[in-house]
Amino acid sequence: MKIPWWLLKADSEYFTALPVPEKDHVPRTLRRPTRIQNPTSDPLINEPAEQMASNKYFDVELDAELLRVIILDVQRLFPGDSQFHGADKDCLAHRRRIISILFVWSKCNVDVGYKQGIHEILGLIYKNLWSESVNISNTNTLSFEDLEILSLYDVKYLEHDLFCILNKFVANSGVMGQFYQSETALRGAIKKFNGYLMKVDQLLHYNLITKLRLDTELWSIRFFRLLLLRELGNDLAIQSSFWDKLVAAEALSSPSHQAIPELLYFSIIILLINVKADLALCDFAEAMLLLLHYPISSRLHLHPNFVDLLFQDAYRLWTYRHTDLKLYEYGIKLNERYASVIRVSFGAESQSIAKGIRLNTIPSTCEIKRENSAFEKSRMENRLKKRVQLFLKN
Repeated sequence: MKIPWWLLKADSEYFTALPVPEKDHVPRTLRRPTRIQNPTSDPLINEPAEQMASNKYFDVELDAELLRVIILDVQRLFPGDSQFHGADKDCLAHRRRIISILFVWSKCNVDVGYKQGIHEILGLIYKNLWSESVNISNTNTLSFEDLEILSLYDVKYLEHDLFCILNKFVANSGVMGQFYQSETALRGAIKKFNGYLMKVDQLLHYNLITKLRLDTELWSIRFFRLLLLRELGNDLAIQSSFWDKLVAAEALSSPSHQAIPELLYFSIIILLINVKADLALCDFAEAMLLLLHYPISSRLHLHPNFVDLLFQDAYRLWTYRHTDLKLYEYGIKLNERYASVIRVSFGAESQSIAKGIRLNTIPSTCEIKRENSAFEKSRMENRLKKRVQLFLKN
């Protein structure tokens, strides 16, 4: 499949002139079946011409638009990264490879198509495979065994390897089916996540869903589709380490069960528990800002091995996923470890003072109203204190 670079504007850095066709040969991508008169079946593909006319593969305008969208996203891939951003030809070659792979992958997966975020998944895979790629010399100094091993890392086949790995990763792991394929599947994933959140931390679920009325769909889609690529900071080595663990866990799980999506649900829940104290003092807008700009640097400062702990705890929750009581009990342990700076309790015990978090059953209507009033008063006092402190500092 040729990438139609000639469909771009002539001043684009990716533009390449249309290859000169052979005599009496019209390039496949320039055919316009929509103008076919008296439609008949094509004996080569055994597909009615009406279906060919609706097939995206044959539509030049859609191909050009798809290529432009992918280029726009890849131009913004990993800002500041020297491998993808610069004036030299190597940076352009890296971006062109990624664009080519995404274009072909999108044409081969028309049911899903290209969606924003897939370029970042491929970008991280690309950086890891490129760092291991080698140029194999044409000399006779290499033994057959060495040549056989080095051929696995041959840079000539980098694009082929990337295409296969991307396709296997997003398809077999459940990432494509649950997060990218359709809005219905994505809503199902969000519903499943909310269910797990309720089982692990009832208070956190109550604060986000009921108290703040913060729809999970507003902030979670990026978490899901990018596999925490942005939430874990700008150090791509950290994201690579986390993804390595996800892939390893997927390999250990049964072929019929896709582990990565659920491991991702539990990882996000742990990230929320880490900022539980801040979320308790936030209004709707502040909570959105906190979730869309997750303070990973402070977490890494407190726990240098935070990503390792994050995956270990997520994996433990994943092993308990079929037992609600174990999820609840381990949720309490996570609160004691990551959110022990606050103590929240409903009912008569609210007057006692102790460290850690106490999680009880869902409160009654009267208790909710009483606690809402106390909660609002406490939050307002804390916000006023913050403003006074900022005023005094200035």
